[in-house]
Amino acid sequence: MAELVERVCAKVLSLVERKLYSIRLVIEKTRPRVPRGLLNALCLGVLRNYRLLGHGLRRCGYRGPVRKDPRGWLALVGAYEALFRRQVDLGRVTDATKLDPGIARCLRESSPEELVSDLSGAGRLAVLYSLPGWVVEKLAETNPPSGLEALLKSFQEPTPLWIRFNKNKLSREEAMKKLRDEYGIATRPDPVLDDVLEVLEVGEGALAKLETGLFYVQDRAAALIAHVAGSARQVYDLFSAPGNKAAHIAWRAKPLSIVGVEVSPRRARDEKHLVTRQGAWIIDVVLGNALRPPLRLESADLIVVDPDCTSMGRLGHSPETRLFLEKTGPGILHRLMSLQQRGLRAAARLARRGTRIIYSTCTLTIDENEDVVKKVAEKEGLTILRAEPFIGVEGLVKGTQRMYPHISRCTGGFVALLLKE
Repeated sequence: MAELVERVCAKVLSLVERKLYSIRLVIEKTRPRVPRGLLNALCLGVLRNYRLLGHGLRRCGYRGPVRKDPRGWLALVGAYEALFRRQVDLGRVTDATKLDPGIARCLRESSPEELVSDLSGAGRLAVLYSLPGWVVEKLAETNPPSGLEALLKSFQEPTPLWIRFNKNKLSREEAMKKLRDEYGIATRPDPVLDDVLEVLEVGEGALAKLETGLFYVQDRAAALIAHVAGSARQVYDLFSAPGNKAAHIAWRAKPLSIVGVEVSPRRARDEKHLVTRQGAWIIDVVLGNALRPPLRLESADLIVVDPDCTSMGRLGHSPETRLFLEKTGPGILHRLMSLQQRGLRAAARLARRGTRIIYSTCTLTIDENEDVVKKVAEKEGLTILRAEPFIGVEGLVKGTQRMYPHISRCTGGFVALLLKE
């Protein structure tokens, strides 16, 4: 079974690279007959370290293919087990992956730092933490708290798991008791967000059994948006899919109406299903372009703008993002910045005086965050308010908020609160 898991992982990662799908989606579609938890953990570990593993293989004398096809990924799987899974017998690793015993031994006797000792500067960090060089440079520009390497290290580990609960139906104590007694999920309260719980222990399959009208698995950074939103009567969500932020606002703010705009028919269908399962009946999902939203002018008192981004805050949670950013290169920044600025401008022109606008992303670049907010705020006459409550640190523009994984214990992200005056 162990050999099969390694070979299946190589096939999964080959498909992830070719199609740029998520590991989870590929596993769900292919339904391999191996333990899902073991397969997922193995594939995530390899993908978080794929550049380091490839570099280590070459330094130890490997001359075969790396990546591109299942055979090339199988070599990386073997390298990962030799380097990081010290409890696994090397003989089993070489049998399962056909990696040369001498190369496997070389990796087992090395440390990650030793394998990159021939490199320096940003190039060393890019290989050691398996990120495109341009991504390391962009993250360095943000001057993260505790230093760049502390941030990069955080991307090598899974982020903590968080669950929000419906405060309209359960108190925090009732939610924690129900999770513990009925689902076997041990939690503790978030120190800032009053309807969010950190998962401490969870049994396999327990999360899938959660009553969706009461609980929803959502990252802490994503859950912050509904708290920044506060109270509202009419809400527009311009880049609405998958719909979890709008559903959370429906739970907390209890507005009269929420309209989500989604350009993709498939994602709109998925969003309708998600918000219905959460009992957020007041949400209407309409097909449309967020840059030209088919909505009434000056009708909303809250507009949420959460556009596509480079997702650099999710490099630990979704390491597949590394392959996407490697393939697109830094040119993707210019395309996304244009979309983000146009989306925020569309919200500003849709708003009436007194309307609040939330701009949020799950990325960390200055280009996609502070630069977008400053340019649009100046051009459209928006005032930047303080985006409270804070679970992160103040951004490079006063009042905005940045979440770093190693500081906020969640995926990285950014949020700004603006006012149309």
